[in-house]
Amino acid sequence: MDVILVPGLWLDASSWQDVADRLSAAGHAPHALTLRGLDTRSADRRGSMMADHVAEIVSAIDRCGGPAVLVGHAESCGLVHAAVNKRPDRVAHAVHVGGLPSADGTHVLSGFAVDARGTTTHTAGYRAVDPTLATLHRRMTENSSHVLDQVQRLRDPRRFDVPVTVVATEFTADDVRRWSSAGIDPARELPHLRHVTVVDLPSGRWPQIERPADLSRILLAAIPVGDGPVVTAEPAPM
Repeated sequence: MDVILVPGLWLDASSWQDVADRLSAAGHAPHALTLRGLDTRSADRRGSMMADHVAEIVSAIDRCGGPAVLVGHAESCGLVHAAVNKRPDRVAHAVHVGGLPSADGTHVLSGFAVDARGTTTHTAGYRAVDPTLATLHRRMTENSSHVLDQVQRLRDPRRFDVPVTVVATEFTADDVRRWSSAGIDPARELPHLRHVTVVDLPSGRWPQIERPADLSRILLAAIPVGDGPVVTAEPAPM
C-alpha cells in the first residue's frame, strides 16, 4: 500500500529514510515528502501558508493508485488531518506521530501557540497545571509561525470515519485521554473520530530517527489488511 510520510517542521523527507526502508522491505510503497520551504531551516518561506502544505499532501494522495495511509509527524499532524478532510475516501488510515489532529475552527497548532491574530488559545490555563501539555507547547511553537496563517476548516463529516492511530511519544496515551476528556486543544477532535487507537512509544522529538524499528512496527500494524485495519502494537483504544 502507498504510505505518505509527512515530517514535522524543520525536517525533510530524508528524516523518514530508516522507516521508509522498512516499509519497502515489507512490500509497501513509502512516499516521504519535503514540504515547501522546509528543505532547509534558512529556506525562504515567504508566502508559504498552511493551505499550500495541505495541497501538497493532497496532491501526494491523488498520485497514488488507490487508498493510501497518511502519516503525520508533530506539527504536521494537523496538516495531515486537513488532507484527510479533503480526501476521506482515499485515506485508508491516518497515523499521528508525536502530535494530534487539530479540530475545525482551530489553527493547526491550536493548543500549542498564539494564533495568527495574536490570540492565545484556551489551553493556557491547562498548560499551567499540566506539565506535559506545557512541554508539548514549547516544542510545537519553535519556528512555526508560517503555518499559523489560516483557521482549520474541516467540512466533510466523512473524516470521522477514517481510522486513526495516535503514537504518543513525548506525551503518553493517558495524557491524550485526559486532554480528550477535558475537551481541550489539541485533542478536541478525537472524541468525534469513530476509530481511534493510541500507542505509547516513549522517545524524543524525532521518533522516526530515534526509534525507526519500533515506529515502523506500529505503522505496519496500522496498515489495513483485507477489509480493515489491524492494530497489534499494544494499542490503548480511546
